[in-house]
Amino acid sequence: MAQEYATQSAGGNTAPAVESAGVENLIGRLRDEGVTQGRVQAEALVTAAQQQAAEIVANAQREAETILARATAEAGKLKAAGEDAIRLAMRDTILALEGDLLKGFMDRLHRLVKGVLADPAFLQRLILEVAGRVAPTGEQRAQVLLPAEFVSMEDLQSKPEEATPGTLMHFVLSLGGGMLREGMQFGVSEDGEAGIRVRLVDEDVQIDVTESAITQLLLRHMLPRFRALLRGAVVVNQGQGQPTAAAGRT
Repeated sequence: MAQEYATQSAGGNTAPAVESAGVENLIGRLRDEGVTQGRVQAEALVTAAQQQAAEIVANAQREAETILARATAEAGKLKAAGEDAIRLAMRDTILALEGDLLKGFMDRLHRLVKGVLADPAFLQRLILEVAGRVAPTGEQRAQVLLPAEFVSMEDLQSKPEEATPGTLMHFVLSLGGGMLREGMQFGVSEDGEAGIRVRLVDEDVQIDVTESAITQLLLRHMLPRFRALLRGAVVVNQGQGQPTAAAGRT
């Protein structure tokens, strides 16, 4: 009886121990599986994060390249527009400067011509020269119109001895008698221009030797040359003082 009880007692103590060991094994297995699964999930999360980060970087790089390309294109357009604006401004400035210089040249030339034609001594020579070239023949009549600045119709009706010797008026009155007999007479031009006009009365023809006419004639010959000088197509030879064609230009 004692042995049987002891056996039963021993068997009764073994069962709880086995059960305890099984629980511990189960817990260990679950722990190991949980750690493994957690590690796998962590690695998956890291891989996904790395992939997402790479995609973000790639997208950012593509966007940056797009922005850079757009900015480069805009910069090129702005540069081209700026260069065009500068070229246009330079052209307008050069044209304006050329216009001012040409106007100054024409004004100066006009003043020089007017100054020469306003010289009584020059006018005397001019009257003699013109009268000799357009002397009327037969029934033809001619009239020399003088500037009102120097003579008037009242003066032309005076006698030579009434005019001051050496003046244009005295010169004109002295010539008047002989010229009238040849069919040429003197008149007065009231437009205020320096110089003289010769009018062929019967042919309704007028020859102007005035400041405007002479200035325009000179400008026709001088302006192209002056404009070429301004634009650099011609250079002045300092040694000889004569304009020559610039090298490398046509």
